[in-house]
Amino acid sequence: MKAQRIVSATFCLVMVSLCVFAIFTTTVIAQDDSAAAEEAPLFDLKGIARDIIIVAIFSIAGLIILMIGYKVFDMATPYDLNRQIAEENNTAAGIAVAGVLVSLGIIVAAAMG
Repeated sequence: MKAQRIVSATFCLVMVSLCVFAIFTTTVIAQDDSAAAEEAPLFDLKGIARDIIIVAIFSIAGLIILMIGYKVFDMATPYDLNRQIAEENNTAAGIAVAGVLVSLGIIVAAAMG
């Protein structure tokens, strides 16, 4: 139960940070007319909303791919990874899972980028 709270809190923090990143990295388009530039809003809210939706979709898709990759790796190993990591505190199994998740994350990030 504690692990689920940690995962949920981490997911929420990642989503909030990605939304803030999308807001503050939005490019401002320069306009030739100074009067129109004064009336133009500082942030393009439609563009920001679109970026936030895209970030959420890609984040969820990436997490699903990582979960599928974990399950495939769990089926490929001769032992139960969940039991090895959670109950028996097997550090080697934890490091192996971390390596698989990092490598899959790099592949997914490169594919989505």
